[in-house]
Amino acid sequence: MPAHKLAAVLSVLLVSMTVAGARAQSSVRAVAIAGDPAPGGGTFEHFSVEALPIVAPANTKGQVAFFATILRSTASEAFFLASPQRTVRVVAEGDPVPGGGTFSGFGRHPIPALNERGDVAFAAAIVGGRTVEGIFVRDARGLRPVVLTGRGAPGMASGTIAAVDAPALNDHGDLAFLASVRRGRETVEAVYTVIAGRLAKVVAQGDPAPAGGTFAGFGPPAINNRRRVAFAAVVEGRAVPGGVFAADGATVRMLTGAGSETPIGGIFVKFSERIALNDAGAVAFTAVLKNAEAEQGVFVIRDEHVRKVIALGEPAPDGGTFSHFSLWPALAADGTVAFAAALDGSAVQVAVFMTSPRGMVRVVALGDEVGAGRRVGSLGLYPAVSLSPVGGVTFASTPGAETGTEGLFFVAPTLH
Repeated sequence: MPAHKLAAVLSVLLVSMTVAGARAQSSVRAVAIAGDPAPGGGTFEHFSVEALPIVAPANTKGQVAFFATILRSTASEAFFLASPQRTVRVVAEGDPVPGGGTFSGFGRHPIPALNERGDVAFAAAIVGGRTVEGIFVRDARGLRPVVLTGRGAPGMASGTIAAVDAPALNDHGDLAFLASVRRGRETVEAVYTVIAGRLAKVVAQGDPAPAGGTFAGFGPPAINNRRRVAFAAVVEGRAVPGGVFAADGATVRMLTGAGSETPIGGIFVKFSERIALNDAGAVAFTAVLKNAEAEQGVFVIRDEHVRKVIALGEPAPDGGTFSHFSLWPALAADGTVAFAAALDGSAVQVAVFMTSPRGMVRVVALGDEVGAGRRVGSLGLYPAVSLSPVGGVTFASTPGAETGTEGLFFVAPTLH
């Protein structure tokens, strides 16, 4: 199924719940529902920003960090942290910024990061201060800035950080993020880290790539507790045009690239913009293939070994075959992978799945009940799931053509 057709299906399709779907739903928890009261005042409105996926990371404690717009409140948008016991507001539009100014919005950067301690990292716009944008962390000590625009860009002569995005956070409090660096009239993309409080460049546009050519652009980075950073990137020049890369300190290597052989024959052609990384160093990604058994698949690479997770045309649990995969797979500590997919030959046409060496299960599908008479009407225009280290899944539901609940949900681990 083409990507545009999948998007249309995800936006409007509503199907009936199956027995297998009900079995997977036994431990669903509503994290936040549109129309419910929001901590700090007002009610939840939406959990998405147009043309961006909804990503709500979860940790082993079952905490979920998320973005939401708010109605009938002095703040129109905020970040929240939900646990099984309560939900708290992390930061809201209009709150004071440490060091001066106020937060003016999060809609440009609606994806937070969360670690096992419950720390939340986010990017935000600022007004009335000495800078216009920054990355912040809310932890047990309170709210603090990690990096602000306008400061110097280490590793780039005469460079100034002009914009930041896509923070990733490990359990030590280290960060990896995307940055735009201004050098005179030139602006270049880069991946940076803040480790033990020290800002350092990982790689920048124009730097030489390991397999030849130069880096031309980057997807959102991931960082694990061993401080390894992984990311997808585009490469220019007479070389591999793109791939998945990892950096340990100043050493950047290509894990796999366009033109590399796949486990099901043929070669990799294109990779998902966002990848997932766990502490074992495994990286999960979606890829488009050429001259292979299938045109698309989900893969994991670890220690230079690439394994197929699932490919188009393969049978899905409870019937049908996989016809398209979402572009952002999620990865747990033990190698379990979660992903959204469209199906052919099944009454359930779009669903979220989770697979590990113990087997594959369907987590949720369109039309499934998710408690209190609520049903999943859509998984969003660009479906995305998050996976805690032990396999807890978060997903977003939006209204379909006829009905459906708008909200965020957490499904406790089912394969462990």
